[in-house]
Amino acid sequence: MNNTARRVNALAKQLGSRRYLEIGVLHGNTFRDVEIPERTAVDPGFGFDTSELANEVTRFFKQTSDDFFAEAPIFPPYDLVLIDGMHTFEQVVRDLSNVLVRTHQRSVIILDDTVPDDVYSTVKDGLASYRHRKTDSAPARGWQGDVYKTLFYIHDFFPSLNYRTIVRDGNPQTLVWRANGVHRSPVFDNLERISRLDYFELQDNLAVLQPATEAEAIALCVAEIQAL
Repeated sequence: MNNTARRVNALAKQLGSRRYLEIGVLHGNTFRDVEIPERTAVDPGFGFDTSELANEVTRFFKQTSDDFFAEAPIFPPYDLVLIDGMHTFEQVVRDLSNVLVRTHQRSVIILDDTVPDDVYSTVKDGLASYRHRKTDSAPARGWQGDVYKTLFYIHDFFPSLNYRTIVRDGNPQTLVWRANGVHRSPVFDNLERISRLDYFELQDNLAVLQPATEAEAIALCVAEIQAL
């Protein structure tokens, strides 16, 4: 079981989650190990035979998330959502916006790829990222695109959402949930400015990630949701 599935199952167990949505599934390494009764997977190109798992409560949609949300009903809402699709700020904002109207006050949203490995990892085009890395003989690392900008967007424009970014304990990810009494002062307070952030500005503002250990992030998330 990978880090993501472990976190999903830990949250689901404590919050009683029964409906799960995963955007960006590929080979299903996370999806297969999620222990939630009703599961929905969305990906334009699944890398495995989905018929092996598909049934009336485990559904697969071979399409983009934009097409899925254009057709999928808003109700019933999802309890837990993993957003791990395209690694661009614009797409993650669209996915997050659509997910927010399809979740409820006790739902948790997990954003993947919110902490880039290095400056090469933040290039919006994945192929270009690896090409530049190879040209510069840089060490092999991953590609997260500019998903990190989404955290600045949430920080500055969603005072009713709280979040913590898991920076240790395996794959970095951000937990997002609804909470009362969240007080934050905007850092940039300008969408265009956020969209133009670069890796080095991220390094100058790492506090915006609200870093935490996996245990700290899950504990706070569950506590604030239960307090609603």
